[in-house]
Amino acid sequence: MGFLDKVKGTAKQAMNPVGMSGERDKIMRINKVGVQTPATVDSMREVGSQLGGGHQMEFDLTVHPEGSSDYQVHLSQSMHEVTLRGVVEGGRVTVKVDPENPQSVLVWGAAS
Repeated sequence: MGFLDKVKGTAKQAMNPVGMSGERDKIMRINKVGVQTPATVDSMREVGSQLGGGHQMEFDLTVHPEGSSDYQVHLSQSMHEVTLRGVVEGGRVTVKVDPENPQSVLVWGAAS
């Protein structure tokens, strides 16, 4: 992806402040009340990048909540290189799950 593609992506994000605030609110809520839960990465791919080194990733995960049945979730998330370290297809990750909406998930990093 070239420099102009990155600039276009940044401009596209700037033109959608409602979408950005909704994503920011989701992240803030999950940071505050999210429950750390193990998950398996069924698939992952980079779909874009941002200025400053962020990677826009799409994930298909199987979430393994304690005391409940496993379930699948698809999400798109911006992640920094250091957070992506050790996150691989077929690998285990830690996610944070919104207890009121189990489909609202953030990848927290590779499981230790």
